[in-house]
Amino acid sequence: MQLVVVLGDQLNLDSAVFDGCSPETDVVLMAEVAAEATSVWNHKARIAIFLAAMRHFRDALRERGWTVDYRTLDDPQNTGSLLGEVKRAIRQYKPQRVLLVEPGE
Repeated sequence: MQLVVVLGDQLNLDSAVFDGCSPETDVVLMAEVAAEATSVWNHKARIAIFLAAMRHFRDALRERGWTVDYRTLDDPQNTGSLLGEVKRAIRQYKPQRVLLVEPGE
């Protein structure tokens, strides 16, 4: 099993992160984290649109059969950082590999 980390600027089914991955065996991790939302000033409307796009992509992945571990900003279990969410998912799923592509920003 592989843990496929999809960042908010990588909402593309053709992303290289999915190369060699399978919805039958792998888990996608997506997380809304406060550290990312507040590291650079953004207008509240931009943040809302960004989060909506992430949630729509999550739904599209699930419709295609992917298991998506998705953590919302208001989830009480949210660690508040991407690293914290990756560590949590590694403990939970014990993947053989963690896959991600370099962020665009």
